[in-house]
Amino acid sequence: MIRKTVWLACGVLRDELSRLHRDEMIGGELFFLDSMLHMAPPLLERTLREQLRQRCGACDRLVLVYGDCCAGMLDLAREFRAARTDSINCAQLLVGRKRYRELMREEAFLVLPEWAERWREVMEEALGPDAAAARELLKEHRSVLVYLDTGMVPVPVRQMEAFSAYSGLPWRSERVELDTLLTGLMDAEARAMTIMEGEKQ
Repeated sequence: MIRKTVWLACGVLRDELSRLHRDEMIGGELFFLDSMLHMAPPLLERTLREQLRQRCGACDRLVLVYGDCCAGMLDLAREFRAARTDSINCAQLLVGRKRYRELMREEAFLVLPEWAERWREVMEEALGPDAAAARELLKEHRSVLVYLDTGMVPVPVRQMEAFSAYSGLPWRSERVELDTLLTGLMDAEARAMTIMEGEKQ
């Protein structure tokens, strides 16, 4: 019986993980959940629990490609003997801790490619349909929109300009290679191997 690594990941990284998988930088099987589940953390937690229940025991290694996206994330990993990527969110997983801290000091609002296409949906889910109130809240806490360009799709200039107009914040694009993401995935897979080896002893 061929066993494998199962990656249970947020759909916000679907293109990036799929590229690494196609290029044989990661193996195993990929499963994605809708990134909009982040807007409802209890629902995300319930959905992850069900997904983990279905896949636990059917693979050699189980990896959660998620940050601190719901309150019970660490408990879920422990309960289902899964390893989790070591980052607080997907943006940090892409850019690394050092660059993430720099961007947070700059009060950047980070926009991943998948969310750039859905920015209005994300904003209305997170801040409500009142654009003026959303703009005030964003400007109170953020100074710039930074699109993280992973090279999977052309920079969505039209969407980012519309988001910039909506938020009242300037925007720029920052190129992000997939090396940091790959390192985070490999580290998590190694921890998953350690978990499974510990169970066999």
